[in-house]
Amino acid sequence: MGKVTHTIKSIPNLVFEFLEPLQSLVFLFPFLGFFFFHVWQGLEKAKLQRFIHERTTTKEELKRKNDELKIGIVSYTSAERIETLYRRTYQFLPISLGNRTVTIELPPIPELPSKTKP
Repeated sequence: MGKVTHTIKSIPNLVFEFLEPLQSLVFLFPFLGFFFFHVWQGLEKAKLQRFIHERTTTKEELKRKNDELKIGIVSYTSAERIETLYRRTYQFLPISLGNRTVTIELPPIPELPSKTKP
C-alpha cells in the first residue's frame, strides 16, 4: 500500500516530465500558426487572382465574339447587299417603294463601370 501512494504522488511529476520536451512547441505555436496562416492566405490570394484572370480573359473573348457578330449582322443586312441580291434574283428589275429594305443600326451595349485597380 505504501508503494501505491508513492505512485499516485509521482503522477504529476511523471506528467510534467513527459510534457517538458513539448514546452518549446507551446512557445513556437503562435509563430507557426502565424506562418501557416500567412502561407494559406497567400495561396488563397493567388488562386483568386488566377480565377479573376481566367474570367477576365473569357469576358474579353466574349466581347470580341459579340463585336464580330454585330459586324456580321450589319454586313449581311446592309441595304447595298440586299439590293444587289434582289437585282441578281429578279434580273435588275427596278425596286418599287414597297420593296425597299431599311436597315436599323443596333445601339451600342452600355458597359457597367468597372472597378479599376488602385
